[in-house]
Amino acid sequence: MRIALDAMGGDHAPESVITGAIDASEAGVLHPGQMILVGDRDAILSGFQTHGREACVVEDLLKDLPSEDSQVFPVFHASQVVGMHDKPTVALRQKRDSSMAVATALVKQGIADGVISAGNTGAMVGSAMMQLKGLEGVRRPGIAVTIEGEDGPFTVIDVGANIAPQPKHLLHYGVMGSTLSRVKYGKENPRVGLINVGDEEGKGNALAKEAQELFRDSGLNFKGNIEGQDVFLGVCDVIVAECFVGNVLLKLSEGLASHLLHVVREELSRAGVRPQVLEDSLRAIVHRTDYSEYGGALLLGVEGNVTICHGRSGRRAIKNAIRITADSAILHINDRIVEDIRRCEAIV
Repeated sequence: MRIALDAMGGDHAPESVITGAIDASEAGVLHPGQMILVGDRDAILSGFQTHGREACVVEDLLKDLPSEDSQVFPVFHASQVVGMHDKPTVALRQKRDSSMAVATALVKQGIADGVISAGNTGAMVGSAMMQLKGLEGVRRPGIAVTIEGEDGPFTVIDVGANIAPQPKHLLHYGVMGSTLSRVKYGKENPRVGLINVGDEEGKGNALAKEAQELFRDSGLNFKGNIEGQDVFLGVCDVIVAECFVGNVLLKLSEGLASHLLHVVREELSRAGVRPQVLEDSLRAIVHRTDYSEYGGALLLGVEGNVTICHGRSGRRAIKNAIRITADSAILHINDRIVEDIRRCEAIV
């Protein structure tokens, strides 16, 4: 197995990608030889040298890649970088030798089993959709992010891939999220909910109403509509959302978690809690609320294993993104999704 890393994507690239890859190798997630870092070769080599780790530039990926159990990190040069504020359509057309496009191409060519990027989300989704085939039966891919709730991890899909979904797309999100929840997170019969403006049946716009009808006949463990205040309470293992709502939910959750941590730190400090006790308590809270714990969000519905990371991702997030991408390949998540989509389509 090999994973391609967009070494130039994200606010802290290439440092965060380099250190994340080093941490992943030291944690036993993958060997250095199983991670191909794509981007400015001089910057990447310099970064590895700073951290006292060996890396080598590979000119011909079919002939010169080190063995998978090698302790040398392979580096493949790409001359361009997609900026965080680049328009995705323009970037895809004008930056065909970007680290993002080249890393994705390694999956298309069968050289890598997965790709990870903390760069421009829209461009990464576009690159994956242009270069990788859609999974059999899946109408549109969806970004699935896993968050810690009161009943353990739950998955929200879609948080940014498909701006104008149809009811069938939402149904497929539910199927794919359910597959991920069952196979990756051990939920035996994942509970699926549809985020809506009320929990009563028939609530919402035309899209939500039509989607509800499909879900009821799908064979999924559909719990109906759920409201925003229910998201973290453990009522569902999979929460289906249209792109706009899912993205707002995700960003709001991140901002609120950060704000509450600040408030807790401030109030406990004011109350005279000893610094060490304060830091130990906050460390446990951060562990449960930090997006970097799950590394990144999987783009479900395309061949290969595509992980999209937060633009602010540091080394811990990249390390965990490598872990979740490798796990997806090992667990054959895509094959299981195809099986579940077939089963669902036979019912609906």
